[in-house]
Amino acid sequence: MVNADLLTQHASNYKLTKDNAAEYFVQLFTKHPELAEHWNADGIDPDSLAKAQRFIMLGMQEMQLFFRLPKTIADERQWRSALSGVKESFGDNDCSLKEFNKVSDAFLAAMEKHAGGVTAEQKKEWNSLFDKAYADMKTWGWY
Repeated sequence: MVNADLLTQHASNYKLTKDNAAEYFVQLFTKHPELAEHWNADGIDPDSLAKAQRFIMLGMQEMQLFFRLPKTIADERQWRSALSGVKESFGDNDCSLKEFNKVSDAFLAAMEKHAGGVTAEQKKEWNSLFDKAYADMKTWGWY
């Protein structure tokens, strides 16, 4: 079972601002450049995304979705609802949820940079959460 309290506390350390909201996408497109095309960022230097209003807004949305996940994992209805936001985001960008397994390293890199680091325990728990999300979305036939 995922330690939701640990993750909720860790998420609260990341103060989302316009200066750090796009960090998730900077990390995602740096680590997985093949995904950039889905967000119309193919060929764009990932570091420049931090100043792009579109990615600041998208980053705020994505990070808030991810921060919501630990709070909902204990209730299947809320969990599925929270993951439907992820499904919608990927769908809006014509990106298969098969690619969702690539987000955890980008998310953790953003947390490392803007949430005071990531301990081994936090990393293990976040990865367990993302693994469960990926498996559940597959079970529900979302990809």
